[in-house]
Amino acid sequence: FINAYTENVNEKSGIQDSLYEFMNRGDVESMIMAIKRLFAGIPWRNFTNNDLADFEGYYASVIYAFLSSLDARVIPEDISNYGQADITTMLGAHIYVMEIKVVEGNQVQGNPALDQILQRNYAEKYRGEPGKSVHEIGLIFSRSQRNLIQADWQ
Repeated sequence: FINAYTENVNEKSGIQDSLYEFMNRGDVESMIMAIKRLFAGIPWRNFTNNDLADFEGYYASVIYAFLSSLDARVIPEDISNYGQADITTMLGAHIYVMEIKVVEGNQVQGNPALDQILQRNYAEKYRGEPGKSVHEIGLIFSRSQRNLIQADWQ
């Protein structure tokens, strides 16, 4: 799936290796940069004559497929008693609870994705797991730029 979205398989492999290392270390900032690189490598023609970039599901599907290729445990639409996070990923000693929002333009006030994670307490069921660090990550994508424009985390 990811090979179909990226033109250069070697570039994909480099991002994949880096992303694995970043997530295994809990380096969220570098992980975010790797996700931006992933989306920057998707050919523009994949968006011609369709409106894929308008929907959260597109971004969630690409991230899901890529994270699954890391041999991480990935839970799409991770349900809790407060709602559902878009993606939860477990790799090594780290748990990443992620919410995705898609906006017009390239600027957003605050981070509604991270706000949703915190307000609905999506990560509560993972807190206190021995030896695990929980990261709550709000990802904001731009319809027009077709890429990640903002990420905030706790």
